[in-house]
Amino acid sequence: MFSLQSSGRRGRNSGFALTILVLAGLGVISTGAAPAQTLTTLTNFDKTNGQTPFGNLFADANGNLFGATLDGGTSGSGTVFEIVKSSSGYAGTATTLVNFVGYINGEEPPGGLIADANGNLFGITFAGGTFDDGTVFEIVKRSRGYTSPPITLVNFNGTNGSFPHAGLIADANGDLLGTTSAGGTSGDGTVFEIVKAANGYASLPTTLVNFNGTNGKEPLGGLIADANGNLFGTTFKGGASGEGTVFEIVKSTSGYASTPTTLVSFNVTNGVYPYAGLIADANGNLFGTTYNAGAFGAGTVFEIVKTSSGYASTPSTLLNFNVTNGEAPQSGLIADANGNLFGTTFKGGTSGDGTVFEIVKTTSGYASAPTILVNFNGTNGAGPRGGLIADANGNLFGTTTAGGRSGDGTVFEITGSGFVTCIPIASCGADLAISTAKP
Repeated sequence: MFSLQSSGRRGRNSGFALTILVLAGLGVISTGAAPAQTLTTLTNFDKTNGQTPFGNLFADANGNLFGATLDGGTSGSGTVFEIVKSSSGYAGTATTLVNFVGYINGEEPPGGLIADANGNLFGITFAGGTFDDGTVFEIVKRSRGYTSPPITLVNFNGTNGSFPHAGLIADANGDLLGTTSAGGTSGDGTVFEIVKAANGYASLPTTLVNFNGTNGKEPLGGLIADANGNLFGTTFKGGASGEGTVFEIVKSTSGYASTPTTLVSFNVTNGVYPYAGLIADANGNLFGTTYNAGAFGAGTVFEIVKTSSGYASTPSTLLNFNVTNGEAPQSGLIADANGNLFGTTFKGGTSGDGTVFEIVKTTSGYASAPTILVNFNGTNGAGPRGGLIADANGNLFGTTTAGGRSGDGTVFEITGSGFVTCIPIASCGADLAISTAKP
């Protein structure tokens, strides 16, 4: 069912500063009724320029898009690419910034990228590196372009984790935090930190948590952090029923708790196998997706309500996918200024190739049926596993792992999405779901 196994090689998933859900630098307010949605394919991958784009996109202050492909490029080990934005739109061809070369600098980068204040890019590779257990890398920005090959900050070695699957976040000090899907003391994955020093980054990660099955197993999604620095994430398996968890790692003045607090254990009825990470609204309520189960066995969208004493131990199911409206979501969610939720499903829809959906927030909660913005059909892409980002005009951007002109995946834009934005963020009157990133 999944190409990624705890003991296997190949994962298919799927900023510094606060990663708001809109692209930086575009100060427009989008309100009112949206026109019909239009999907535009910005890039068709063809193996030469990359294959199987996997994780979320990242956009810089100029609106240039950055991402990674799991395969393709000169060595077939994946790439990092940029799609340049100009006054007339986006370049139709992606610029390859990095070609990965297996054991030399990593291979199969599945997660999205983040950037620091200088524009340096950071990410992970699932495999490759010195021990073939994956790496954390940096691509330095120069006055003209980016350096290649990337700088390898960490080579995972099994003991300190292996096979990182999700992108990174960074705290206010520039320390990098992430997860590995395997390795650690029990082989069930880790949460790690890479400390930033005056002269760079520590070459060895600090293991914050070793998962052991009981407290979760195989974290495939990334982390978010609240205002106090507490970390939140999901594990694909493990927990009370072995079908995945939502966890919190409490931060104190002396550091992070070495044992995660399990907020939810999934159990078929409320969904199983959360593949992606979480988002949180202004009240601290957590939102995410499960890959499978629910009422129709096609996955769910859930909310975990924050209370005065902590979090509800049972998630509220906001949506049960039913194949027709989508199936098997592998990406997380984003939310607009009105609290409407947007995401993708890997399968389902009219052609079975996945969807882009919206769940409308109402005065009494959320609509029980999604609004389908796009049905993928192979020609316009297939199998989106990464999430969405939005610019300040409410246009949505994402990737598909397959389909398009060569069948090797696409980068797409959706105009007329109805995504409501407000800039600056402080002026937003409604809850706005956010996740952490840049310092």
